Amino acid sequence: MPRPTICATLAEAVAGFQDGSTVIIPGFGNTGTPWNLLTALYEQGATGLTLVMNSIQSVTNDTRVKGVSDLVDAGRVKKVIASFTAATHPSRISRGEQLVRDGKMEAELVPQGTLAERIRAGGAGIPAFYTPAGVGTLLSSGKEHREFEGETYVLEEGIFADYALIRAWKADTTGNLVFRHAGRNYNPIAAMAARHVLVEVEEPIVEAGELDPDQIHTPGIYIDRLVPILPHGVLRVERGALPTTTPVAAPAAEMPAAVPGKRRLTRAEIAAVIAQRMQSGWIANLGIGIPTQASDFVDFNAGITLTSENGVIGYSRLAQPGTGDPDIVNAGGQQVNIVPGASFVHHADSFGLVRSGRLDVTVLGAYEAAADGSFANWRLSNAPWDNLGGIGGAMDLVARAKQIWLAMEHTTRDGKPRLLDRCSLPVTSPRGVTLIVTDIAVISVKGGRFLLEEHAPGYTAAEIASLTGAPLDVSPVLREVSVQV
Repeated sequence: MPRPTICATLAEAVAGFQDGSTVIIPGFGNTGTPWNLLTALYEQGATGLTLVMNSIQSVTNDTRVKGVSDLVDAGRVKKVIASFTAATHPSRISRGEQLVRDGKMEAELVPQGTLAERIRAGGAGIPAFYTPAGVGTLLSSGKEHREFEGETYVLEEGIFADYALIRAWKADTTGNLVFRHAGRNYNPIAAMAARHVLVEVEEPIVEAGELDPDQIHTPGIYIDRLVPILPHGVLRVERGALPTTTPVAAPAAEMPAAVPGKRRLTRAEIAAVIAQRMQSGWIANLGIGIPTQASDFVDFNAGITLTSENGVIGYSRLAQPGTGDPDIVNAGGQQVNIVPGASFVHHADSFGLVRSGRLDVTVLGAYEAAADGSFANWRLSNAPWDNLGGIGGAMDLVARAKQIWLAMEHTTRDGKPRLLDRCSLPVTSPRGVTLIVTDIAVISVKGGRFLLEEHAPGYTAAEIASLTGAPLDVSPVLREVSVQV
């Protein structure tokens, strides 16, 4: 068997890194991110880089540790290809966003599942493929479209890079790799999609034959260099050691102030309503923000399976402080518990499950929703298109889901409606929303109209209609929201 070079230091691992290289960097927040190799690359000095990763905004609270944001801030990046290319809130402009607007860096915004599939395709020698994700949105503009069996798909190209920086849990001297739980994310597919693959390893590297061949996630034939993360002599960045922040595709603003004499639903209550409506045997995906809280209220005795876009299949409630595992997280990077029978897959397989139509429901946050079933949750501006925004996995999650549910505020901070006849912001999906749970109402979407089914305590149908920017029908069995949190 061929054997990769086992490097004594991180500097040795990144030696010879060429200016102008394209680099795939796995990781989902802090989980599975090659922080040590990123720090070594920063110190090595390569410039003019094209970086392929989930987000350009992940940062750490340890000034010794360098990440993608540091490379961007230092002007070392020529182009980014990511599912989060900028902060989505106009008052939180990032350094990367400013560089793009100043013409000093190029950005290519890609739906997260499409990004994973582009990496997998590149590693498999497939130059291009068709996907339903993003059809009918700004991100598919100018791309080739084609119909298969009555459905429209958009053409996307595979990605093959010069380098991939990998974070593995275990490795042997032939380069065989094992990843831990959600730390798998992009790592196995990234290792296949690069000419040179550099790996930082958490556990001591063992001799060939000591790892069970049936348990190998990535065979060593893909690997060029291994470097153990030693307890002494090099910077040791361990699992869970670095709090990180990642821009989200769902609103993070505080709830609007309560109307005197009435009570808006809390975020927990909105999440509980979502959970209450899930049916026995469903497979569901919970997006960033309010939706992730629904896992605390789901009746798992009903056989409901929750999946996370980062590859966790079969998780349950949020872990209590001090009891969780940093390699078992939901879409928001929060530590969660798993249920008996849970499994872990890499990013491309996770989104393959999603796009194949197996989701009974996907639940997302939103900035706007419309009576025609469209919604917007990735960009707060209609300014000239600059390939900036925070789409995450939303466009993949809604492409083939049987139902799309939204959890959102009913109005903006200044009282303007978020539920409209037509979305004013670039849409995430042009159709498909069936249920909207807001802080004052539960509304179904049927036949191009809103139907009020439940109201928050103290609110009347007329009051809710006055805060809705489209005609609002009222169910003959309208009732007050009833949940316990």
